[in-house]
Amino acid sequence: MVLLQTKSYLFMKKITILSIALLIFAATVELPKVGLQLSAIAQTPTPEPQTPQPQTPSQTPQIPIQTAPIQTPQPKKEDPKNLGYVSPEFAEKISQQEIDLINANVETLLLTQSCARCDLRGVKLVNIRLKNAIVTGADFSDANLSGSRFEISDFVNTNLARTDLSGAELIGARISNTNLRKANLTGTNLDGADLRFSDLRDANLSNANLRNANIDGASIDRASMAGTTMPDGRKNQ
Repeated sequence: MVLLQTKSYLFMKKITILSIALLIFAATVELPKVGLQLSAIAQTPTPEPQTPQPQTPSQTPQIPIQTAPIQTPQPKKEDPKNLGYVSPEFAEKISQQEIDLINANVETLLLTQSCARCDLRGVKLVNIRLKNAIVTGADFSDANLSGSRFEISDFVNTNLARTDLSGAELIGARISNTNLRKANLTGTNLDGADLRFSDLRDANLSNANLRNANIDGASIDRASMAGTTMPDGRKNQ
């Protein structure tokens, strides 16, 4: 019995010694690795705290400022006149208010064929056709009525000074006591017209037709009458 315990004791002692040896061996093997790890940890540099550096403000690109050139005030040009029926040459002599009145009178004449004592100065009414028109006492001075036809119309006491009536037809028209000084009556047909006491001084009646016209008391001093057909049918040379 004692022998068995001794053997058991010896066996356990061997086991214990063997276990201790294995532990020592294992420790011997792992120790260098631990040393290497500690060495690596020791050699790892500790990061130094970064001191914030002042930031230099970024430079914004400079955009050149363009300034508008200084403009010298120019004198305002006069607005062009609304001429309507008034010729540009005559419009230079009168105001816009007068032009507007003349244009309104022309509209009245064309619509009603009547405009007694109207201001119709400087109008341009070329090739118009009116019959029995009444313009008694109207002012047609410096107007252009060339090629127009005024059949049996009333021009008594009108102002036709410097008016262009060339090629117009005034057959049977009443033109007594009318101012026709310096009027252009070249080739005008005045057959049967009443021209009594009219002023035809310095007028141009070349090739005009005065057949059957009444020119009693009319002034024809210095009037051009070359080729004019006189009231008796005689034609001037």
